[in-house]
Amino acid sequence: MKIKIIVAFISVVFAAVGYAQDNSCAYTFTYPDTQPASFSFCVTKWGTLASIQSPIGVNHLDAANPVEGWSAYIVDDGGGQDGGAVIPGLGALSWTSPPTVQQPNGPGTLPLIFVYTDGNFSEVVNAAPGQRMIFLTLRIHSCWNCYWFGTVSRVANIRADGNSTGNFAHSSFGAFGYVAHGVMLSVAETACAGTDPNGASAATYMDCSISNTPFTGPGAVFSSWVFYSGRGTPMTMKATYRVF
Repeated sequence: MKIKIIVAFISVVFAAVGYAQDNSCAYTFTYPDTQPASFSFCVTKWGTLASIQSPIGVNHLDAANPVEGWSAYIVDDGGGQDGGAVIPGLGALSWTSPPTVQQPNGPGTLPLIFVYTDGNFSEVVNAAPGQRMIFLTLRIHSCWNCYWFGTVSRVANIRADGNSTGNFAHSSFGAFGYVAHGVMLSVAETACAGTDPNGASAATYMDCSISNTPFTGPGAVFSSWVFYSGRGTPMTMKATYRVF
């Protein structure tokens, strides 16, 4: 059985009207007493990040147009396709309606659980405030009785310490953007991490080889997972942002 297609993969909606609304804070979490600096972040109605601040008031994403989100390209053994992009800062939204949101511990608490249309994709947002860490776990269950495989990536334009330029570098499983302070995007050993001197792309990063040398300038950090799922098996991809 082919994957049930939620949307055609490249059918990204570029919307000028309502753009800022899609990319603004819907859920804000503030921790004024964390050490060595206070910490705050917020999440859009799409389940993407719109702010990472530490100390509070110093934003490590672009305050005017924060760019953070994910994209996916998935196919199955019968030729079906699934996936899309959820990066509102680039106007890349493959769903016409935002996901439903669950807060199992009550309003104003974590985790946040976002369930996208048809339930094939869901995301859990959580945090370890004392370590200034944000966890975003994407779960994909595109096909219930077929074999499917593909690539999922997560990306953010980092503006460390509020600067338009910074230093960027990456290891196999961690990507960094920093000035005096910075943000690291890290992943498990089943994935890879990279940096993009061209800034975030709405297309799925199929590997992490765009830039293998450190650079200074504007840029993005990203992660990429390539996976193969057994019959009916859901896949989970976890990304961690940490302020350092």
